[in-house]
Amino acid sequence: MNLRQADSGRKGLEGKKPQLRLRMLQLADRTVRVMFQTYAKAIGLRGYHLPDMDEIAKVAHNHYNNHLRGGEGHMEVGKLILNVVKRKVNMTVSVKPFGCMPSSGVSDGVQSLITEIHPEAIFLPIETTGDGAINVYSRIQMMLFKAKQAAQKEFDEALMKKGVTVEKLRMMDSSQSTRPLQTSRHVVACTAANMVYSTRGFFNWFSFRRNKEEMESI
Repeated sequence: MNLRQADSGRKGLEGKKPQLRLRMLQLADRTVRVMFQTYAKAIGLRGYHLPDMDEIAKVAHNHYNNHLRGGEGHMEVGKLILNVVKRKVNMTVSVKPFGCMPSSGVSDGVQSLITEIHPEAIFLPIETTGDGAINVYSRIQMMLFKAKQAAQKEFDEALMKKGVTVEKLRMMDSSQSTRPLQTSRHVVACTAANMVYSTRGFFNWFSFRRNKEEMESI
């Protein structure tokens, strides 16, 4: 913005008001988000939201300078960090065309540092070259196995913290566990573990009902 007098390109800033343009973009961003949340709630998608691009850029900036133009390299870095820190998913996959320099450089370089800082991160870059399909499938299966192990660990920890068993979970009414648009309270990445953390009320009701039936039988 400070160089707008010299920015005389066809899409340059010479003669324009950058602050006004930024405010219009912010207003447009806010409008799109409000529309998304309105329609999402109307069809039953609770707890969904669009990603915050500014947050992603801020998180990634310490490892990938946002001023390096081209591709979505900084977004790949920022999303992996947020996926781990906020425990969004157990595994992050980056699919990109062969020869995508920003993303390939990030996957081979920067992401190695991120996985060292966050050892629990499971990151898999896939290049769509069409060659070596068997090798790609084997890599995906290996990483999926690690992701399943991580999810199983979170599920077991949830059962232990709540003091329940798998048998009790199976006694839940199907209407409480099979609603396709219903999401549990987010605690960890594993969906099944989040369901355990969100079923406290059901287990209290289940214990009360069982005790009541025992008393009536006596």
